[in-house]
Amino acid sequence: MKERFVQRPIRDEKNVEYLVDKGFPRAIAISLDARGICQANFAQYFQEQSVFHDAFLMPNMQEVVETVQMVMDSGGSILICGDYDADGLTASSILSLFFSDNGVDNDVLIPSREEGYGLHADKVIRAFSRKYYDLVITVDCGISNLEEVDKIIQELGVEVIVTDHHELPEVLPNCLCINPKMGYPFANLAGAGVAWKLVEALAGREVAQKYSLLAAIGTIGDIMPMEDENRSIVKMGLQNLNHKNLLKLVESLGCKGNLTATDIAMKISPRINAAGRVGHPDVALDFLLCRDKVDTKCLEKLNQLNEERKTMLNDIVADADTMIDAKVVEREKMVFLYSNYWQHGVLGIVAVRYKEAFGVPAIVMTKDGDNYVGSARGVEGIDLFESFCQCKHLLAKFGGHKASVGFSVSVENLQELRSALAKVYNTYPQSSFEKVSYYDLMLDESTTVNDVFQLSQALQPMLPQDKFVVRVKDFVKFANAFGKNKEHLSATLNGGLEVKGFFNYGKYAPFLKGGANVDCLCTLDLDSYTKNICGILEDIAVCNSVCFDDLYKQNLLKNFQPFQGQWSSFADGVGLLQQSSVLAVFDDYETYLEVAKTVDLGNFAVDIFLPNSTSRQVVVVSPVEAYPFEKFNHVVAFCGNDKVVRNFGQNCCYVKVQPKNQTLYHLLLTREICAQVFSALKHKSKFDSFKNLFDKGLQNKMSYHQFAVAIRVFQQLGLVKVVDQYTVEFPETAKTNLENSSIYNCFAQAKL
Repeated sequence: MKERFVQRPIRDEKNVEYLVDKGFPRAIAISLDARGICQANFAQYFQEQSVFHDAFLMPNMQEVVETVQMVMDSGGSILICGDYDADGLTASSILSLFFSDNGVDNDVLIPSREEGYGLHADKVIRAFSRKYYDLVITVDCGISNLEEVDKIIQELGVEVIVTDHHELPEVLPNCLCINPKMGYPFANLAGAGVAWKLVEALAGREVAQKYSLLAAIGTIGDIMPMEDENRSIVKMGLQNLNHKNLLKLVESLGCKGNLTATDIAMKISPRINAAGRVGHPDVALDFLLCRDKVDTKCLEKLNQLNEERKTMLNDIVADADTMIDAKVVEREKMVFLYSNYWQHGVLGIVAVRYKEAFGVPAIVMTKDGDNYVGSARGVEGIDLFESFCQCKHLLAKFGGHKASVGFSVSVENLQELRSALAKVYNTYPQSSFEKVSYYDLMLDESTTVNDVFQLSQALQPMLPQDKFVVRVKDFVKFANAFGKNKEHLSATLNGGLEVKGFFNYGKYAPFLKGGANVDCLCTLDLDSYTKNICGILEDIAVCNSVCFDDLYKQNLLKNFQPFQGQWSSFADGVGLLQQSSVLAVFDDYETYLEVAKTVDLGNFAVDIFLPNSTSRQVVVVSPVEAYPFEKFNHVVAFCGNDKVVRNFGQNCCYVKVQPKNQTLYHLLLTREICAQVFSALKHKSKFDSFKNLFDKGLQNKMSYHQFAVAIRVFQQLGLVKVVDQYTVEFPETAKTNLENSSIYNCFAQAKL
């Protein structure tokens, strides 16, 4: 069986020993080493040591400071050109507030989502037609805009300074540029971090501290690594909550206690980003520039735009779902979606949804004039930026990094781009597309929940995706679904840990509430109500359990159809298992184990009931009706009975095997049983549920399986119509014989 959960590997055994000597248990020392914590940076994490590099180590910083200072001293005015995401908006606000605090006239120019990321010369030229500026400074953009910078300089005769943090192009703009990737000791500053370093260079760190909260928000919003100078900037920002508007937002969102990096990542940055995505970045900019008072109307508008962003996202996903063909995704090794009408602002979020759902890069676009503009998101095993570099001859423009790319492509080149990217992704090995869930350490007697939670608190600030992930293997004592649509899961493990899974985990409740073994990954958090440490699910695998035998049978009887297809030979079925996209289906776990003794299934991921794996070779035991069979080119069903068989689609190969568990297919259905069920339904057409009706009047007369199959017989004969789990209707139909039901005939004997 392919291992789905993988512990982060040791980097340096000597470093592990160093950490053990520092007093950490070996398991924790290994997890710290895997995260890159070592002797060189130990003090940054555990001794409150800050790392601030000399701002003048950034190439060109001295010349930039002299140029800016000259404009400030002469009473000139400055135009700041930013971008419409959280990083660009906070970077713009840092410089604007600093200049305003020092009496320097300045304005901020932010492109709309329709105009797209980056520097736009025409927009700058229009701004100059209304007012003259002595200097143009870009923040979080400009490094790839050589032609735009040239146009501004040539047409306006103004000096331009580019401050940016994105990847360096082959040729830099013909102006002063500062970018940490040009040779600064720490290359991974955010755009807001670069703007903050410029303020530090101009006025010193004590003055720059005043703007550190904005720099922290930009750094977190752009998902920069929480290490080195970023870590110090964020820590400083979280200690300098001097922005009244932001503090009011924090209060309104219910962030209790000290503001954390997670609060910013999950609650603050998304709202700033939402304004730009919906098309109103000016609202977020006004909000950020309002530092010394609370602007209630602006705050309300920011929250309103966030709700609009959610609605917009749901509408696009609903539309996109109708366009996706799983077979095409499998063939091209990517999700490639485009529309003439989608809003630019949420394309990146949509791309994230589909790359997570299919485990392949996702490219999502919308029409913009003669081009399609889009966002792409990649999977861990593929360098997305490099794949677009290979297709750059087809692109109007593009930029980004390994995991995320923004681009535009002409209408004429759209399909050629699709073919070119598909060709690139098909050169990658299959393993590049398979999701691996990494964890830091296993919870056991030597490493307790409290140990890990205290360690994670000591390592703050942490981004949500950087939290310690623990692996827990345990038995579920209690489980239930909660939420408006029962979309969330709450489960109590035998060891006492309560785990919660949000949004898509509620579907596990029916399979866990009877007691089951689970193998799960979770982060640890403090429950605000119970004040106990609880686990927040990151991933979960349901393990085979004796208590599942009844569920395997129930699932089979609920979904089977009398078989009318063609049987394939065992050899043909095994041959199909060698394909790159294949699903092997078993009615129960024991039959899977029996087949695995003679057939090599070692490279197959294993699902029980529900879809979990992004692998292209999967074994699924007793799949739910909604299992995505269509995602695979081939489905091989290993069936233990030639009458009770489930329908797995047109591309399914059915193979007969000898089941280990013969009782799975045994069900005696008699006229007497059917009569008792029909009578119970007839005399109580509305009831709490089918299960409740069975429990109150029939459980001493038959099994629940017999009861459920009898209802299926009545449905097939048209004698009843099941409206929902609480209601049945009785259509006016002519009398009929039970033998007219193929389902009844399957079970009208003791053995099949």
